Amino acid sequence: MNQDTVRLDTVQPRPVQARTGQLDQAPLDQKEARRPEAVATDLERAEAGLSVLLEAWQRAIEELGAMLPPAQVRALLIVDTGDSLNVTGLARMLGASPSATSRLCDRLVAAGLLARVPAAASRREILLQLTESGQRLAAWIRDQRRTALIRVLETISAGGRADLARGLSELVLR
Repeated sequence: MNQDTVRLDTVQPRPVQARTGQLDQAPLDQKEARRPEAVATDLERAEAGLSVLLEAWQRAIEELGAMLPPAQVRALLIVDTGDSLNVTGLARMLGASPSATSRLCDRLVAAGLLARVPAAASRREILLQLTESGQRLAAWIRDQRRTALIRVLETISAGGRADLARGLSELVLR
């Protein structure tokens, strides 16, 4: 471990301070929540908390960096969701062009992590499917990230974890 590496078990979220230097409290009512300064403070706090989570999330799999770039990791995890995807569908989910996504898939196929298989309903359509190695790697990535997330969440109070889970679940329900 070099001097620039931060161990996940030492990551401590820092409270975001309001401009007055004191810890800011979340707005308690809707009128307060609509005030621009309350929104700005919420944004600052959300960004700081999200930075801690993302840092832990990325460091959990940083040893893959030399072998598998982040776009390939994302593709691997998307294909692993089990939905029948073709290159066009994966491109849409990645926000990339079909040609760039096809090249990305070529690299995953060459690495033995992904296979292109004919669809059962139409031989003209080619679906993407993880190989056994791809499935094992996707499971390892999810386990590493889950472990890192648990370490970060353990530093938060039970009430804070409940609030975070409730807030994040609202994003998923949209």
